Amino acid sequence: MRITPNITSQNSLYNIQRSRSQLNDLQEKLASGQNVNRPSDDPVTARLLLGLNDKLVATNQYSSNITKAEIWLNMSNTALEGMHEYVNQAQSLVSSLASGTTDAAIQNSAVEQLKLIKQQLIDMGNTQLNGVYIFGGGVTSQPPFHSGAAPYYQGDDTELNIEISQGTMQTMNLVGSQILAPSEAASQPYGSTDILQTIDDLITTISTNPNDTAALQAGAQQLYTGGLQIESAISTVATRLTRLDSAQNMNTATKNTLLTVFDQVQSADSAELGVKLTQQLAAFEATLSATAKISQLSLLDYL
Repeated sequence: MRITPNITSQNSLYNIQRSRSQLNDLQEKLASGQNVNRPSDDPVTARLLLGLNDKLVATNQYSSNITKAEIWLNMSNTALEGMHEYVNQAQSLVSSLASGTTDAAIQNSAVEQLKLIKQQLIDMGNTQLNGVYIFGGGVTSQPPFHSGAAPYYQGDDTELNIEISQGTMQTMNLVGSQILAPSEAASQPYGSTDILQTIDDLITTISTNPNDTAALQAGAQQLYTGGLQIESAISTVATRLTRLDSAQNMNTATKNTLLTVFDQVQSADSAELGVKLTQQLAAFEATLSATAKISQLSLLDYL
C-alpha cells in the first residue's frame, strides 16, 4: 500500500485530535474533581453512579420520613403525658370525695374542676402539629374532639404510616378515640375506658347525688384504669421512637457507606491526574512537533 501525503496528513490530524481530546479529558477531570462528567466518559461507571445516587436520594427521603415521624410522636407523647397528669388529678379528686365528704362547697368545686379537666383533655386531644391534628386519624384538618354532647370524637380510626426503609412502614399516629373515648365498635389497643364519658358521669353524680359513694368509688376506679390506658399509649410511643432511632442509625450507616463508595468511584485523584496531564501534555507537544516536521517535507525530499 502506497502512503500518500494525504494519508499522512489525515493520520497526523487524527493523532493530534486524539491527543487533544485526551488532554481535554484530563483537564476536565482535574477542574471538576470527578472521574465521570458525562455518561459517555464511562458508561459502566456512569450506570453504577446513577444507581448509587438513586439509593442516596431514597436514603435521604427515609431520613426525612424518620425525622417527621419522630417529631409527630414526640408531640403525641407530650400531649399524652399531659392527659395522664389530668386524669390522675381527676382520680385523686374523686377518690377524696368518695371518702364521704359532705361539704357542698367542696362538691361544687369538684364539679368545676372536673369540667375544667375534661376541657383540658379535649384540648390536648386536639393537639396540632403545623396545622395538622395529630389524634384525628385520617381526619387531620379539623379538631377530632368537641366539647358538646357525646360522642366527643369526630375523627376516624385511620393509621398514618410512613416508609422508614425500603419496604418497611411505621405507624406514626395514635387514634384519639382509642385513648380518651374507646367504643365497643372500634379496636381498643390500650384499654376500654371512655375517660370523657366517665368524667361526665361523675359530674352528674356529684351534682345530683354526691353521697353515692359507691358510684364515686367506681368512677375513681375507672379513672385509674383510664390512667393505665394512657400509660399504655405512652409505652407504644416509646417503643415506636426506639424503633425509629434504630432505623435512623441504620439509615445513617447506609448513607455513609453509599457516600464512601460514590466518593471512591467518582472522586478524581488530583495527584495521579496531575502526573497523567504532564505526560499527556508532553505527548501532545511531541505530536505537534512531529506533525510540523512532516508537513515541512516537499517533493524534493523524496527524490
